[in-house]
Amino acid sequence: MQRRNFLTRLMLAGGAFTLGPACGRRINLEQTESSEANGDLSLITGNRITEPERQIPVLAETDVLVIGGGPSGAAAAIAASRTGAETWLVERYNHLGGLWTGGLVLPLLSTHGVDKENNRRQVIYGIGGEMSQRLKAVGMSIDEINPVIDPEAAKYVIEEMAREAGVKVLYHTWCANVIMDGPTIQGIFVENKSGRMALLAKVVIDCTGDGDIFHWAGDSYDLMKYHIGLVHRLGNVDRIDTGKPGYQPMSLGEPTPVPGVGWVNMRGKDDQNGVDALTLSELQTEYRLKIWEDVQKIRQTPGHEKVFLLDTASQLGVRVSRILEGEYRLSLEDSMTYKSFDDVIGICGAWTTMLYKGKRVAPAQRPMWQIPYRSLLPKKTENLLVAGRCFSYERDLVEDGRIIGTALITGHGAGAAAGLAIKERESVKNIDADKLKKLLKAQGAWLG
Repeated sequence: MQRRNFLTRLMLAGGAFTLGPACGRRINLEQTESSEANGDLSLITGNRITEPERQIPVLAETDVLVIGGGPSGAAAAIAASRTGAETWLVERYNHLGGLWTGGLVLPLLSTHGVDKENNRRQVIYGIGGEMSQRLKAVGMSIDEINPVIDPEAAKYVIEEMAREAGVKVLYHTWCANVIMDGPTIQGIFVENKSGRMALLAKVVIDCTGDGDIFHWAGDSYDLMKYHIGLVHRLGNVDRIDTGKPGYQPMSLGEPTPVPGVGWVNMRGKDDQNGVDALTLSELQTEYRLKIWEDVQKIRQTPGHEKVFLLDTASQLGVRVSRILEGEYRLSLEDSMTYKSFDDVIGICGAWTTMLYKGKRVAPAQRPMWQIPYRSLLPKKTENLLVAGRCFSYERDLVEDGRIIGTALITGHGAGAAAGLAIKERESVKNIDADKLKKLLKAQGAWLG
């Protein structure tokens, strides 16, 4: 399909378009409301509705489009924009950081791993390391290994870094579908208060966490059911009266950078489908009621009367769902044997004990491990990169593949690769690995 015809089919009939600074075509969103106000729902057959054809306005054309503003998406957008590529970031909530901030999953795992000389050393650098250092500089981070951060401070730091890099952030917006031309994504349909619209891009980065983009694009993946939880924070945990008659210790969570505030993790129910809306809704209700009731039990325990529920996470704790079947699938074996890759984009550490060849290996003995660029590349879609908990790895590596540190590393790698592809006018599948590594090092990444 010719590009002119493709764009014509997307444009709103009669819509006024203007050119924005450093950006392609934009529209006046106020002129789109009346066009979508009325929908003919007469074509109802059984449990299916045929939606009438409509013309969709193009909000913008950009070099790089990142979907999802969690740790991976924020890192990807910042890295891409720092290369000079025009970058848009679409986020469904009102903040960046995803589960790290809004989800109250506060520890930055895994910052350290064991090198070949058996020394435990820091491995998280680059964009993620910069975020960590900025939080430490403002006193909103505790612990050197796997530091725990303050979510509001992290929201500010990430927002500040995105603004400094020139990222164009579109909040309160859901990705609705992909716009395909053969194996290439021409753009993404999004929906928000302004209605349904399209964003066109040369390179798209899937940082949705659930692999929504590669799912719609038709790439293969593994759907893994896992335990889903909901994190909350408690206040006044430093005001416990241990001398009160009837006192008994209660679980008050883990320390945070803010005195008197503890964060409480929840494992949640096992084997839950993280991309099923009914499941997510049922768990959200169940967990919210349980958290409130549990806190009331704490408050009724002598000595704990001043403890209160500070907040619950603004998003459910889906740990993993869709996992890409990419050009290379990382394995637990790779992570335990110092396997090296010519196209390495970052190095991760370990945070938990893993069973390997019948033996339990503790974090302090677990090797640091490399992530190859190929694990960010889908097999089918040409101009798509995948970062965050849904990049390509085997199920046995899920405990390390899904965490915040890994998301930051894969996001940084994807963003730098996208920016390089734009600069070189090359496909993301064909960029030079040595040039990518050079760029990542220039942006502060550590590749071993």
